[in-house]
Amino acid sequence: MHDSVLECVTLRRSLGAKYLTTPAPSKEDYAEALTWAIAAPDHCHLSPARFVVIEERQKFADFFEAGALADGADQEGAQRARSKALKAPAMVAVVAKIDEHNERVPTYEQWMTVGAATSNFLAALELKGFAGKIVSGSSTHYRDAVDALCKKGEVIACWIMLGTAKPDAPGAEVRSIYDELLTYFS
Repeated sequence: MHDSVLECVTLRRSLGAKYLTTPAPSKEDYAEALTWAIAAPDHCHLSPARFVVIEERQKFADFFEAGALADGADQEGAQRARSKALKAPAMVAVVAKIDEHNERVPTYEQWMTVGAATSNFLAALELKGFAGKIVSGSSTHYRDAVDALCKKGEVIACWIMLGTAKPDAPGAEVRSIYDELLTYFS
């Protein structure tokens, strides 16, 4: 656990499944993380992001395997895709609904809200002692996964792989502050 929110955010690092173990977040942990997620900046309160905890991991492993095969993977590649749905102790889908016809809120701003909500969701869980990594790629387009999770007009933005950091997990890298990342116009 971290001493402060600022310390948590500045020391956060992405940890892949090989560095994660149980316990995974509880339903209460996810509910609290959602309160953080919905606090993200959201012009016109569109709520373009929602979070789906994947409890039926074997079913999603089937979806990943079938999706990889449909994309032309060989059996070995399909098994690799299948394993990605099972490696981490927990998996959450970030589902986005972007209104391309909204005249007040451009799509890039809606995507920024999805990213901010996802970051807040993950930060809340990290403050509670969990760790994780955001992943995307072809699995966000696998037909069975999309059909299972998405309503009309929605897409899977990414997956969040979660658990508790193993003792041998790498520590946070010291990030340098570069002058060109923060400037002042005067």
